[in-house]
Amino acid sequence: MLEQAAEVLVADPGSTWVRAVESSGCGSCGGQGCSTRRIAELFRRDARGFQVDSEFPLMPGERVVIGIPDGSVLAGALRVYGLPLVAMLLGALLSQAWVPGDASALVGLLAGGGLGFLLARSGRAARPVVLRRDTPDTRTIHLTKG
Repeated sequence: MLEQAAEVLVADPGSTWVRAVESSGCGSCGGQGCSTRRIAELFRRDARGFQVDSEFPLMPGERVVIGIPDGSVLAGALRVYGLPLVAMLLGALLSQAWVPGDASALVGLLAGGGLGFLLARSGRAARPVVLRRDTPDTRTIHLTKG
């Protein structure tokens, strides 16, 4: 299960919206901020809210831990990128086998890509779920020897 800390934005019955909370960093730079973090801040976009499933009564502003099952990210990426690509290639191959020539291959490529796009959009992505409230006693503490 992939987990991420989040802040509750809207908590209506049956509709919970959250925003991912950015971690404070790795700590190897002593809190001064590394160059990688500074570069990332240049290209940072505002955090977007997204809908999650929750069985808990939540309040706006509350911190929670959300999760998504392992493999669902890979399955979604294959559906969104792989399916249209395979459909484009099959469309081009089939149309060129039917009518030889570059023009028919291009038409088949476009038709296959459009069909693949529609099929990819018709699927339902796995929605993250609220696993638990993010309270100080549920956070994992990492200790180092030294």
